Amino acid sequence: MIEFENKRIMFIATTDNMIWQFLIPHIKDLENYGAKVDCFCAKTGFWFDELREKYKLNMIEIPFERSPFKLKNLKAYKLLKKYQIENSYNLIYCQQPVGGMMGRLIGKKFHIPVIYTAHGFFFFKNNNPLKNLIFKTAEKYLSKYTNVLLTMSSEDFQAIADWKVKYKYKINGIGFDNTKYDLTPFDKTKFKQEFNIEEGNKVIVTVAEFIKRKNYPAMIKSFAIVKRQFPNVKYIVCGTGKLENKMKSLVRKLNLEDSVIFAGYRKDINKIMQISDLMLLLSKQEGLTMAIMEAMYYSLPVVTSNVRGNRDLIDDSLGGKLVNYKNIDEVASSVLEILDNEDLKQKMGEYNHIKVKKYEIDVVREQLKRVYEEVQF
Repeated sequence: MIEFENKRIMFIATTDNMIWQFLIPHIKDLENYGAKVDCFCAKTGFWFDELREKYKLNMIEIPFERSPFKLKNLKAYKLLKKYQIENSYNLIYCQQPVGGMMGRLIGKKFHIPVIYTAHGFFFFKNNNPLKNLIFKTAEKYLSKYTNVLLTMSSEDFQAIADWKVKYKYKINGIGFDNTKYDLTPFDKTKFKQEFNIEEGNKVIVTVAEFIKRKNYPAMIKSFAIVKRQFPNVKYIVCGTGKLENKMKSLVRKLNLEDSVIFAGYRKDINKIMQISDLMLLLSKQEGLTMAIMEAMYYSLPVVTSNVRGNRDLIDDSLGGKLVNYKNIDEVASSVLEILDNEDLKQKMGEYNHIKVKKYEIDVVREQLKRVYEEVQF
């Protein structure tokens, strides 16, 4: 039996974008189970107002910073305390490292049960040892004030094996909602013209923010090697971010302006995926990235870094290639192997399209329902 009837939930995420992209169905489920949910997050774009106006969520702005070391988070903590005193929430449901930290500190102070979803711990294999020590120590300490701890990757779940959390589970991500992704036929030739892609060109795609963690320099340098051996190839990169101009400079330096397409923020990723032959993503760390799931849904093989999360999604040599993100020769070789073998490309894409079904939103909602039925606060 689900025990959310008449509960007041303080639902915390670091950013409005996280709620907008991934969490609306789960918040609506909580409401359907009888809870009153107030959502606390930073306002970073149009998402905040749309969550309030279109999706009718009760949104409360809190000035979270993504880094746990920013002093602004002290102000955010004080605001959360104020709201707790005013509203007497009896359950905290928190997401992401900073939101998770804040939620559990509030839970500790006011003796409130906490559900925490770890989208990807700040400590992970091959990370800086000192950073791992700091973040793992902090997470293990906060786990004492966590009633339910949800992880998404095998590596994260193994990391908490000996932590004294009453309820800990591995769920299949936050839920891939395939109803958002259109498979309606369209004029691909005409669409390709927007990017000056000619018939016969092979297309590599990356969907990622221009931040250090996504490792764009390695992807662009790997593409340069691919381009030398396979001239008939284009590279579409979708995203924005503070490193975008620096990456454009690197493209100019490598004389790749005619082959690398900076597409910016796109609302038609579905079409871009369908004119592409392969996804490339060499992140230094990941949780369980939605971009790879999108590629899998559109039957693309994926060449990606052999790191946490990616290993859960992509089965090496079956759905693509898991590679050392520091070894651009290995990356280029893996990309070329797939682009040069249409049969292999098709088999990998079909494998991914089937596998991604286990990460679909309805699967995850059912997993969470079973969690809610099992836990007792």
